Amino acid sequence: GTQRRCKSDITFPNLIPVNMRWELPAAILLALPFQQIGVQAFLSRGHHIVPILNSIQNQPLQSAVDDIEPYVGPVGSMGDMEGGIVVGELALQVLVAPSLVAPGKGLFLCIYDDIDDDGGDAEEIGAVEEIIIPQGTPICGYARGYFADEAEEDGDKSVGFLFAGENVADVTAVFYNKQLMTLSDALWTVYQERGEEGNTDTSNLLFGHCVQISNETGVSIQADTDFMSRIFIPDVKEEDKFSPTSLGIYANDLAFDPDSNEEQYFENSERNNILQLVWRLAKDEKTGMVVPTWPVVVTKQDIRFLNTVPMEVGLQYGFNYWNAVLTEGASKYIK
Repeated sequence: GTQRRCKSDITFPNLIPVNMRWELPAAILLALPFQQIGVQAFLSRGHHIVPILNSIQNQPLQSAVDDIEPYVGPVGSMGDMEGGIVVGELALQVLVAPSLVAPGKGLFLCIYDDIDDDGGDAEEIGAVEEIIIPQGTPICGYARGYFADEAEEDGDKSVGFLFAGENVADVTAVFYNKQLMTLSDALWTVYQERGEEGNTDTSNLLFGHCVQISNETGVSIQADTDFMSRIFIPDVKEEDKFSPTSLGIYANDLAFDPDSNEEQYFENSERNNILQLVWRLAKDEKTGMVVPTWPVVVTKQDIRFLNTVPMEVGLQYGFNYWNAVLTEGASKYIK
């Protein structure tokens, strides 16, 4: 059989529903010019998912192919899958089914072999036995939604939007204009566009933040303390529940252990969670401000799949999330 491996410079492929009862949504197109991922997100109150800063080098694969261990996660049954998509160029199925680790639904991945669908000769073409997906590859959207001052009561799926810390703009990656770039590059792009229009004001350059830009000091970002509506609340319509933009919301954190400390949590997450969130940004045409649209789910590390049966995959929520959950006692993970 043949092996299918994915390059890091691919365009985010077309997404096709596995079950054609669901309407085919428009594909998300996200180019990957380089592999550097990172996000700092808001968590001052409530338990919100925190995309953790995670630098990734500019390489197609971070590991030698033979050194990438095949992913092994909780094994589901194809008969239990309720819906999902096929990422054809990755030969990957992204599926939703009852979770094997928590109440509610979970996110599952497995190899997709389209030989039967295309009517090809299996002996001539060869089956897909293995796929390798580089670190930082977009898998699906997290969810569409809106921003609010506070999360919903259970709060499990809300995501905060905050960039803070020294040089954060230079080490944080975002999707902007269908490309993966640093937050600094995205802000410089918009700042220069505004400058051509005679506007050099940076006070409203980034949603919920105060930004300073200069050739000498680069991009400096601080949270706007008067701005509160920075909690992203997913709002997925029934007809969109299995669309490419909304599947990430079903991903659970496979690293949670109420008895673990912060170091142990991240050790567990490194082993068990293979997904991470990155913000997708856009320029508001009316205000010229850079605004968040929705989070995107990407691979946290180089991933090797040998499985044609669905395996549940995890998304790193962050240790502070679990601290807040244990304090508030409001989460589906807490019995």
